Amino acid sequence: MSKLYYTPKEVAEILEVSDDTVLDLVNRGSLPALRVSPRITRIPIAAFDAWREGFKPRRRRVTIAAARRRVVVGEGEHLPSPSRVARG
Repeated sequence: MSKLYYTPKEVAEILEVSDDTVLDLVNRGSLPALRVSPRITRIPIAAFDAWREGFKPRRRRVTIAAARRRVVVGEGEHLPSPSRVARG
């Protein structure tokens, strides 16, 4: 199985810059990346190659909202009840 993602450290070595510079590019939305958790960031190799060739990613906001249309389920199935989310 071939490798699909770079770590920020690997990208820093390729670009010959610091890890902090790579993370800054990711945080500004200049370098496409996936945030796996608050502490783990991965850069897809295909996206990194496209970025090096001049591709500029669009930053998209991810939101969670109620379904816009009625969700149909099969016979004998049911949707889980909505959970209550604490908002602070």
